Amino acid sequence: MTDFKATAEKYEGKAANCKEWANQAQGAQREFYDILAFFYGDLALAFRQAIATRRVTQ
Repeated sequence: MTDFKATAEKYEGKAANCKEWANQAQGAQREFYDILAFFYGDLALAFRQAIATRRVTQ
């Protein structure tokens, strides 16, 4: 369970970094970092959901 939590936190951090970089970038780079932030945020959400599902089933 801790591995899932650590992985979720890692992806949340990456999403936050990408959002910050997107705010500093312009044009295509901004769009790239926005998409990357969404991707990492979605991965973090999937891990959080897996953690919640595991807690319910145990």
